[in-house]
Amino acid sequence: MSTAVRNSLPAFLPVTILPADAILSPAQPIRQKRKRYMSKRFQAGYVYAVGKQWYGRYRRDVPDQEKRDSPSVVLGPRKQMTKRDARQKLADIIEEEGLNKPTYLEILAVPVKTFNDVVEAWKLQRLPQLKISTRASVPAQIAKHLTPFFGHLALETIKTGTVNQWIAGLDLAPKSVHNQWKHFTSIMNWHSRQNDEPKRAWYPDLPDIPVVEQRWFTPDEIRQIIAVADGQYKVIFHLAAFSGLRFGELAGLHVEDLDLLHGVVCVRRSVWCGIEVATKTKKGYRNVDIESNTVAILKQYLGSRITGRVFHGERGAPLENHKVTGEVLKPICKRLGIAPGGCHAFRHGRVSLMRMNNVPGDLIKEQVGHSSLRTTSGYTHFTEAFVRETVERLGASCTQNASVHTN
Repeated sequence: MSTAVRNSLPAFLPVTILPADAILSPAQPIRQKRKRYMSKRFQAGYVYAVGKQWYGRYRRDVPDQEKRDSPSVVLGPRKQMTKRDARQKLADIIEEEGLNKPTYLEILAVPVKTFNDVVEAWKLQRLPQLKISTRASVPAQIAKHLTPFFGHLALETIKTGTVNQWIAGLDLAPKSVHNQWKHFTSIMNWHSRQNDEPKRAWYPDLPDIPVVEQRWFTPDEIRQIIAVADGQYKVIFHLAAFSGLRFGELAGLHVEDLDLLHGVVCVRRSVWCGIEVATKTKKGYRNVDIESNTVAILKQYLGSRITGRVFHGERGAPLENHKVTGEVLKPICKRLGIAPGGCHAFRHGRVSLMRMNNVPGDLIKEQVGHSSLRTTSGYTHFTEAFVRETVERLGASCTQNASVHTN
């Protein structure tokens, strides 16, 4: 450095003199974070085929995350749509989410609440208030079927089209799809209630649930099953058929719940996975009347017992539905040559028998612990003999009335 240059520097600046052979690294340019512009973010996505389906991919911003997500959506079967149709459907999805709108980045910059946020709040505040069976099973279903798709989405972006994308990607039976939809709506509606907001409305394309008649035991089948059963199972099948109690309610019965003097069974609890819990519904907590023959059978079975479980497994533990059905009831059905059924078939049989004997609907609902007559109707079945007898009786009545008018 020359003497003139050195003298021109301010006195307070330190001067470092480097050796002549020193190697200097090139200066690094200052990197500025690029701003995101919607003009450079317009997208149409792209469509591709896998097997028999058209799929689409596009980019979606994730709050508080620099890198955009790249979700894949099912657009439809290749037999039913051309590639052009698939592109149009993908464009509609992008339009519904507003990804190409000028205000999209402004909306994204505002702190948003995602579905994951709502689920975490629901698990902390609402889930502990639900039944133990719900607490045990639903969180795993949410983690498997809901949060992988909806988790990162802002609530405002979840539209009917978004829901239909989710439904199209589920590899579940129709009934299971409906169950997952119920979990989704219950969580979202809970969130709305917490914030004094109206319920959110969607119009999903849910699959139709096949109509399959529930197995029910006819009076003749019930008599055969009870006749073949041994020990406590003869009594439990008899009580199931003549009271309509759910299996969990039967397993939860204590001797103290039986008022045999007045012919009443007091349902006060149920059993789930070997644990005594509350009844399935508020209406399940009820008194069920039984006739004198069933009272006599219970008295003989109990003998001098005045406490403890009415029915029990090994070492006094509660009976388990799947064991009684699989190890006792279905083998009996096989031996008798009748279609197999579970313990719930006794309950369906009880409701059907009461309906065929013209018992008032409200009394049936009260006795079996249903919350509505609509539910009771789903438990009603008629034998072919009953239908034929009813048709003939009505036909005879019409003929007789016509004859009277003619005369």
